[in-house]
Amino acid sequence: MKPVLFVVAALALAATLAACGGAASPSPTAVDVTLTATEFAFDPNTVEVTAGSQVRFTLANKGTLEHDVTIDALNYTLLAAVGESPSSATATLAAGTYDFHCSIPGHKEAGMTGTLTVK
Repeated sequence: MKPVLFVVAALALAATLAACGGAASPSPTAVDVTLTATEFAFDPNTVEVTAGSQVRFTLANKGTLEHDVTIDALNYTLLAAVGESPSSATATLAAGTYDFHCSIPGHKEAGMTGTLTVK
């Protein structure tokens, strides 16, 4: 009698797991954005992405000084030494306009700014 009970329990468990296994909820769309930093500008300095996207920034530092890209509203900073091109992702972004800049002293004031628009 025990083997039959074991088979019935195993079948019930398999059916339950199959019913729970529905489609996985979609993950946010990842968008790659590469910014090139020089003295004292970002290229491009305007970026547009779709709301609900997760942005993976790459900061290619082509300048002769250290630079970063900082988005204060998202508490996000990505630092790049001279000649480096690090990447990292932000959180999933809600619709809005986000200003970005280089937070190295004097760089923002020299014009290292840009705008990220999330629609």
